[in-house]
Amino acid sequence: MKIFIFLYLHIVYPLYTLWFAMHASLVQENLSYVGNLDGMHLYFIVWAIMCETALALGFQRCLPKCLHAKRLMPWIVISALLFLISVILPYFPQSHPLSAQFHIALSFIGLIMILVVIIMMVISLCFSYTIFPYDYLLILIDGIALGIYGAHHMSVNSLVEVFLGITLPIYLYHLRGKIS
Repeated sequence: MKIFIFLYLHIVYPLYTLWFAMHASLVQENLSYVGNLDGMHLYFIVWAIMCETALALGFQRCLPKCLHAKRLMPWIVISALLFLISVILPYFPQSHPLSAQFHIALSFIGLIMILVVIIMMVISLCFSYTIFPYDYLLILIDGIALGIYGAHHMSVNSLVEVFLGITLPIYLYHLRGKIS
């Protein structure tokens, strides 16, 4: 089973994410734009489900080691629901601006929630295991920096979404190996 999880996180999910993202500019557009191109909305929903599955697989490995796992679990579930609802909502800023604003708000809140959960989990693991996975710290810092960049410019491009979407589940998956 570990090999299937490894293959999913390192090959299947990243390749699908890259295939999906290549339908628009990585720097000028975001995945919401791609997901609402003609014929791409179903692929967008599939990507969101794959993304949530990848995060769940990552959390499954390291969350049980966290002292505050029971407190963090509802935040993870709420974040996942916000993300999935945002993906279902159409993102057409010109013709449906209110729906687009809800889409942006839900996805942004979900992203911030999941980043906060990961930070809280890593801090908890540091206190309980007195180790720190310095080799993966750069991934986490880059993810946070990209999130702050997106918040500052009030937009997140596909590059940020692809980077965070692929690296965070892998970060969580390998974090377990550092603490067990």
